Amino acid sequence: MRSAPRPPASFLPLLPEVRALAPLMSLAAELVREAHRLGAQARPLTPALAPLLRAMNSYYTNKIEGQHTRPYDIERALVKDFDADKAQAAKQRLALAHIGRGGGT
Repeated sequence: MRSAPRPPASFLPLLPEVRALAPLMSLAAELVREAHRLGAQARPLTPALAPLLRAMNSYYTNKIEGQHTRPYDIERALVKDFDADKAQAAKQRLALAHIGRGGGT
């Protein structure tokens, strides 16, 4: 037997009490400031990391989908050095598709 739906009032309060909001807003503002500061420090590194992160993301995406493409094979695919084995080459092309570079021939 299903229980009756709970009335919305039973979920109240949905927001913190007014006296708790000021410290939370202050902490939120500090979090935003620190995120901006950290982001400014990371920007010079970002271009160097982007290719590595794309290949890593492709590796894990393929793994989740059951297409176990090794990082070495992904790196080879990035320079259009596809495996002679058609099944492995198909996995390499899939990795390129995840990266956004297309498979080509």
